[in-house]
Amino acid sequence: MTTRSFTNRESIDELLRHDHYTPEDLAELLGMDIWSVRRAARTGELRAFIVDHHVLCIRREDAIRWLGERPAR
Repeated sequence: MTTRSFTNRESIDELLRHDHYTPEDLAELLGMDIWSVRRAARTGELRAFIVDHHVLCIRREDAIRWLGERPAR
């Protein structure tokens, strides 16, 4: 598993303004494991769309809803 660095690509501030995220971007923003995001999308807990073959797209409002519904840890 590789961790992406936003210093070479775009800042987290810029990503926060996006309307849609990949599971990788969302995991990085939230400091979560990519597999947790993918599992939530696969089970329907997190609403996600297939955009191009196997590429998942997660809308910002769906990510916010999912975060609000998750139990506190």
